[in-house]
Amino acid sequence: MKSIAIALAILFAAAAPSHADTPWAQGVSKATQDQANKLFDEANTLFAQQSHTAALEKYKAAIALWDHPLIRYNMAVTLIRLERFLEASDALEKALRFGDAPFNKDLYQQVLTNQSLLKASVGFIDSTCDKKGAHVLLDGKPWYDCPGNKKERVLAGEHAVIGELQGYLTSSQKIVVAGGTTATSKVNLVPLDSAVALKYPHPRWESWTVAAGGLAIALGGVGVWLNGKSTMDNFEADFARQCANGCPSALDSPDLASLARERSSAELQGKIGIGLMIGGGAVAVTGVVMTIMNRPRRVMPNIEVMPQPGGMAASYSGHF
Repeated sequence: MKSIAIALAILFAAAAPSHADTPWAQGVSKATQDQANKLFDEANTLFAQQSHTAALEKYKAAIALWDHPLIRYNMAVTLIRLERFLEASDALEKALRFGDAPFNKDLYQQVLTNQSLLKASVGFIDSTCDKKGAHVLLDGKPWYDCPGNKKERVLAGEHAVIGELQGYLTSSQKIVVAGGTTATSKVNLVPLDSAVALKYPHPRWESWTVAAGGLAIALGGVGVWLNGKSTMDNFEADFARQCANGCPSALDSPDLASLARERSSAELQGKIGIGLMIGGGAVAVTGVVMTIMNRPRRVMPNIEVMPQPGGMAASYSGHF
């Protein structure tokens, strides 16, 4: 983040009058104020010695006794030195709850400058969720329960908002927060039953078309065979009538040419019909096998989120 200029409040006792007419002193006894002043002096000494972690603990102890804006500001400065920018931003906000009243002119301007610089590294996520019983996580940590709304101060950059509820597809959003802005998040949960679909390796119509085509060929073969059988019956009737007194078995006499053609046609139709039945049956069986092998698998949308400044965009794809 940008370098933040640091201005430390000088002496708490001198800078902050302890009389009770100031809003930040109301309800705080003189003895408590003196005790807080002592801790504040010790914290300032530690800060000057670059012992920032120890100074922070002293500032916290002083605030526990007396939540004075100057203590809050010095604590914010210490948090900045420790690169704990979220906590520093919160401390500066509380230090300014009474405006410029607790500060001299120069120090107040420095407080505003530090706050402005921090804004470049800190923003907010404003999230809502309507599904009762769901739980929302921010960056992998429990955040709030649904239904509800939560606004959280976060560092600028990419964050993950996740919604979970048993029986529902987990919602995952990646949100980019720009410094000084608020990104919104709407947690939408989809029931697993409606999210899961069945996907076949091949279009179902292919196997059914093959099976139906084979059956049609086989039925066509049956028709040809029956027609050949009818022709053969006609041949036998004609043969019995014309050859009542006997005919050569080869039917090679010119007078018997029509009978020979009739028998030949019947035999050919019979062979074609049988061939079509066998071929069509094989094709139909292939279609049935394809139908059996074409088993579906469950497909579930996988939320793939593309972060954008101030929010997010999501698309659905994938399977399991």
